[in-house]
Amino acid sequence: MSEEKRKLQRRKFLKLAGCSMILLPAAMIATDRASAQSKVSKETVKYQDSPKDGKKCSACQFFVAPGSCQLVEGSISPDGWCSLFAPKQS
Repeated sequence: MSEEKRKLQRRKFLKLAGCSMILLPAAMIATDRASAQSKVSKETVKYQDSPKDGKKCSACQFFVAPGSCQLVEGSISPDGWCSLFAPKQS
């Protein structure tokens, strides 16, 4: 391989690497914003830290132990309840 061709390939590689270093953080920010927007506030779903009619977060299909939810933002009590409650499927 000639020296001239090797220099061109090195330049091309460095340009592509530089572009990817610029685009990667932008992609990560966009992904974080999309996941943050998919959760709703506790107020919107009338979340409370105590059970309602025997229903509680730990028995809900959206609950993620030890204290979060796939749909509701913030920390969630296993004994809490909200209007999105859906019993776990057996």
